[in-house]
Amino acid sequence: MGFLSALRNLLADRSHAGASEESLRKFRDAWELDADDVSAPPGSSTAPGPDARSASDYDRNQWRKKLRHIFEKDPAGSPEWAPLLQEAKGLALDDAWVSEALREEFTMLIRSLIADRRLSEDEQAQLDAVRRRIGWTEEEAAAIVESVVADARRFFGADVVIEH
Repeated sequence: MGFLSALRNLLADRSHAGASEESLRKFRDAWELDADDVSAPPGSSTAPGPDARSASDYDRNQWRKKLRHIFEKDPAGSPEWAPLLQEAKGLALDDAWVSEALREEFTMLIRSLIADRRLSEDEQAQLDAVRRRIGWTEEEAAAIVESVVADARRFFGADVVIEH
């Protein structure tokens, strides 16, 4: 318990919090800093930076992973949709960025469904359910499907059968 006691005493000791001007000068000299380079003395609070309201790259990556997870499981029936969209708002993710992420995941879903060069009625119904969940019009989703099917036809060098 000696280590924990020493750590507790160190953390409870506030004598270093009000650093003197002499100790600050020594610190600046040791790190070869000008007095102007130090915007605030150690221990003081500073205002958040100009990008404090925008999501970090980490937050964006984590949000995308959650979105991808939903699309891999059951994008039409997942109970995780509402919390994910609330999180996007909480992280202040740009609406255009979120829309593009949804578009990319929807595109990947279509690609996975037509990998066998056919799109069954059940798969079309699944895409339609996802479209409704996202809130797109039929025309918006149809344009994405047509684009992906055209890419698949070029890639496979053969037609993609869309059942009716």
